[in-house]
Amino acid sequence: MRCARLKLVCVLIFTLNYAQLAPCFAGEKANKVPVAFVGVKFDDLDSDTRKRVYDRIHETMKNEAALQVLEPEEVQRLVGAETIAAFFAQPDSAAFRNLAEQLQVRFVIAGSLANQSRDPKRVLLVGELKRFDATTSLLHRFEVLKYYENFGVEVLKFKEEYVKTMLPNQEGGKGSWGWVLLAGITVAGVVALTASFVKAGGGGEGGEGGPVKP
Repeated sequence: MRCARLKLVCVLIFTLNYAQLAPCFAGEKANKVPVAFVGVKFDDLDSDTRKRVYDRIHETMKNEAALQVLEPEEVQRLVGAETIAAFFAQPDSAAFRNLAEQLQVRFVIAGSLANQSRDPKRVLLVGELKRFDATTSLLHRFEVLKYYENFGVEVLKFKEEYVKTMLPNQEGGKGSWGWVLLAGITVAGVVALTASFVKAGGGGEGGEGGPVKP
């Protein structure tokens, strides 16, 4: 009977603690940062090279669980092909801000790269990758000037300087800390409750024997 009562109280302790800490777990999903990736405009590049360059840039964002990324196809579906064409024709701060407002995102990322190599056997990528922050209204430019075979170095720099800095400040770990806190509180409650049961049980047994006479 006592064991069943202890189990019931443990469940109640866990339930009450979970109710108090539920916002921590819900916050993990809410902390995702909305980002619109408009795409990259290419000039004088063959289709295979375009795809490889695009994929490397795209991977810097899509592999980040804390980012909620709108893909270029979804962006165009939401705002229309004409808006995207006008955007790439004049990708200034006003154009980025306009897209951010229409799409209700915090960041907008887009770029333009061209092959300016004089050697037909090599590809020299020249251009910019841009990131607009709707919170500060700042348009950041990441300049690119690399041969294709060394483009991986630029991708890593772009990821560190412009993608990683979009992530929440370690808030993604809040959910895991919530579980640790929940477990700690529950265990402490169970230990305290068990100790009280043991103490009560010990006192009951002594009472049943009556006073010890000399």
